Amino acid sequence: MSDRSRERWTYDDEGDILDVYFDGFAGELPVWTLELTDNITISIERATRRALALGFLDFKRLVRRTPFGPSSFPVTGLADLPLAERDLVLEVLGCEPVRHWLDISTVEQLPDSPFAVTHLEPLPGELARLVGTSA
Repeated sequence: MSDRSRERWTYDDEGDILDVYFDGFAGELPVWTLELTDNITISIERATRRALALGFLDFKRLVRRTPFGPSSFPVTGLADLPLAERDLVLEVLGCEPVRHWLDISTVEQLPDSPFAVTHLEPLPGELARLVGTSA
């Protein structure tokens, strides 16, 4: 069962930036921050293999729905990573608490190899009301 009580977020309406922090993280630990997409970052503590924060730029655009469902964005930040680091990021993306916020899937496109895409999961009610989307 998931526990969102260990999550904290701050939203800057003027900059349209959402920062999400996990497990009480407040920037005091050394982390590896990776740009997953042009607008989504993840901060990982390598020693524990866990996500400590997510950052979303142009947040309202990221959560805007299309006639076909949520907007998806290519996870371009994995492309140049060594295999071990890519595996670490994919492991963290597939675990709680990141799964509360991001859904990762694969697009099969020939002749190119498969590539990962992401979209945001439904927002917590208070945040959805704040940014003007439905919960």
